[in-house]
Amino acid sequence: MDEQLIFATHSTCTVGNLHSSTQTNLKQCTTEYDNGICLVGNKHLFVCQAKKALINVYDIGGESKRESVEQRLPLPEVLSCLEVAGTYDQAPNRSLPEFCMPHLLIGSTPTGKLYVWELNSGRLLKVKPMAHYQPITKIKSIINGTYIVTSGADARVMIWQTIDLVTQEDPKPVCILHDHTLPVTDFCVSDAHSSYLSGKLYTVSQDMTLRCYELDPSRLKNPRILATFTFSSSLTCIAADAADRACYVGTTDGVFSLQFFYKLEAQKVASLLTSAESAIYSCVESHEHAKKNDLFKMNQIVCDRLTKGTPSALASSMDGTLLVVGDKTGKCTVIDVYSRQSVKEIQPLVSQETAGAVTSLILCMPMDTQKYTGVMFQGKNGTATKIPNLQKHVSGTEGLHDIVHQVGEPRDDIIPVLRDFDGFLHQVASQEGVFRQLGGVTSEVRYIEPQMAESPAAASTYMGTQVTSDSGAEVDQLKNTVSQLTDAYQELREMHEKLYREHEELLEKTT
Repeated sequence: MDEQLIFATHSTCTVGNLHSSTQTNLKQCTTEYDNGICLVGNKHLFVCQAKKALINVYDIGGESKRESVEQRLPLPEVLSCLEVAGTYDQAPNRSLPEFCMPHLLIGSTPTGKLYVWELNSGRLLKVKPMAHYQPITKIKSIINGTYIVTSGADARVMIWQTIDLVTQEDPKPVCILHDHTLPVTDFCVSDAHSSYLSGKLYTVSQDMTLRCYELDPSRLKNPRILATFTFSSSLTCIAADAADRACYVGTTDGVFSLQFFYKLEAQKVASLLTSAESAIYSCVESHEHAKKNDLFKMNQIVCDRLTKGTPSALASSMDGTLLVVGDKTGKCTVIDVYSRQSVKEIQPLVSQETAGAVTSLILCMPMDTQKYTGVMFQGKNGTATKIPNLQKHVSGTEGLHDIVHQVGEPRDDIIPVLRDFDGFLHQVASQEGVFRQLGGVTSEVRYIEPQMAESPAAASTYMGTQVTSDSGAEVDQLKNTVSQLTDAYQELREMHEKLYREHEELLEKTT
């Protein structure tokens, strides 16, 4: 399935596809800060406007998508980063609605302040001043909105519990990471959609280091750092492979591929993130005369350069074979990870002089247009209801208030609950009988009544069933064939093991 690519520059925002040429440029869209856009319900796109206390809402999903602004949401002040949290789990027997509104909208200001809104009602639930001492560079919701991760120019990374941000008067982060010495430019979290806090957190900074932390609920207040990777230039962005096999680091000298399962010589593989103690590796660019074994003994890792230039945003495809690189000129380049070749380039439909650098990059699955139109946002006359305006004053926490949430319709493709177990066994036995017609055996499975099961003679003639057994010689022949194949396989295996041992001995002598 094709993936939807959304990227924003200083003067425009482009919506396209990863594997096709479809492209749409949104109008009246200007962004200034990194990570200033967010996808809401896989249908609407929120964009923070540059130097304006305003969010532009665009409809980019379904048959009603368009380039113009659908709605403008006024804000208390200018926001720099956006993120949504709390996308409610759907029941397994229901389909997802076309637009399922997330619970919370979280935004940050250039001064390090956090805002938390309830999207369904527009209520301002919390304003956290001085969440970071300097501007927040990125906000990420993990584990279905249970935790919020923020990074800032104050060289700190914080992990917040979402319920604390909503309920506590003065919420505190559950974890603060301050190992970096310069602003944290980007981070990514692996296994972000699991049901519990586990996985790895990768952070990059201008201090030329990439740090990997282990997220473990038992030591959440003091996460263990697994490894530190140093580069020769400042780091600007990072993207992780979906299977945690590698990560891709953007530096001022280009994009480098860092393989966590590091291949050494003599077919040996070293796992860089499973050591008992925190290791520090120095990443060097690969060249012809590089000897990986000798370099690894000195804690040096050879990394492949995928592209040159200065990237500003990275995103990895769902299968991990493609990497999208947004650069300072305002274009996105799709690179094949294994061949390191450029597959395609996507540029906004404006001049490169006015486009500016790519500030935000989102890679997601497109919405299925065959799904039904939800009723939550349909008015009496059939027109879509607008998203509620965001309040500018904090609402009181006393008392209860309603939260409107749309659930999906019942699905027809769900496997029904097994109620007739005897009938199920009879069906499986009938299907098995089709694949057991060997030689002259002709068998037909019939359901025998309990009173007839006591008489074998009656059972054998029930409903005309005839069973013949004249395949004894054929079965013996098959057994002899299997025995010969087993002996031949054992001989080949012993020969292979002997040759492999000789090969290993020759390698040890040469090295």
